[in-house]
Amino acid sequence: MKMKKLVSLGMAMVLSLGLVACGGGEKESSEAADKLDAVKESGKLVVAMSADYPPFEFHSTKDGADKVAGVDVDLANAVAKEIGVDVEVKEMTFDGLVGALKADKVDMVISGMSPSPERKENVDFSDVYYTGKNVLIVREGEEDKITSEDQVKSMKVATQKGSIQETYANKIGCTGLKSLESVPDLMMELKNGNVDAVIVNDTVGLINVNQIDGIALSSFNLPEGDAEESMAIAVKKGNNTAYLEAINKAVKDFVANDLQKSLEDNSALAAQE
Repeated sequence: MKMKKLVSLGMAMVLSLGLVACGGGEKESSEAADKLDAVKESGKLVVAMSADYPPFEFHSTKDGADKVAGVDVDLANAVAKEIGVDVEVKEMTFDGLVGALKADKVDMVISGMSPSPERKENVDFSDVYYTGKNVLIVREGEEDKITSEDQVKSMKVATQKGSIQETYANKIGCTGLKSLESVPDLMMELKNGNVDAVIVNDTVGLINVNQIDGIALSSFNLPEGDAEESMAIAVKKGNNTAYLEAINKAVKDFVANDLQKSLEDNSALAAQE
């Protein structure tokens, strides 16, 4: 009789633990599934950006007020409009974006972020909204100095910390890699002679070349495959079906109808800053 009671008690405990485990899983799944509803209920979409990447995100003092502007801000507004909420931009360094997303400090990251395989292990991505290429920015007069990737490996090269360009530089084994938090810092290091070249997105690079005296676009093209940089919206990893459907609808409409004008307008605006 005592043994039967013990067996019954053990089975009850196992059943109870199983129900708790199942209940926990359902709770986690529900929380993930409710992300779209949670954003709607809050009335705002909190978007993380590193505002040092014109024309995608940068500070503008147009109309006398300092605010974050750019293609990614326009896209954030398009996503918010699709969901039916307002936008709140939270600025931080680029290498802190994924951490903020995973810690639930923001609802998404729109900051020229490439959906690399490494990042996909930690976050989910929308459809790609922009594809460009990576280029080398050098000092004026040295446009033809670089002739091979092997040469790049042995040079003092600067990239933005946490960027796809940093990943590429590490991949090819750059021995003199210097990673900094902001693109303006990279360009100043180049201009001041502290590095030999900067690896950056082509659109971003050309804006900086037009704004800063003494730097230029290298004539050397990075190898195909490594040269491409695509951009997508990052969200916290999980069951994001409804959330991503709404995001991707906004992305599709933005790319089809507004991206080109946004690039042109924000490139012109960034050139004035």
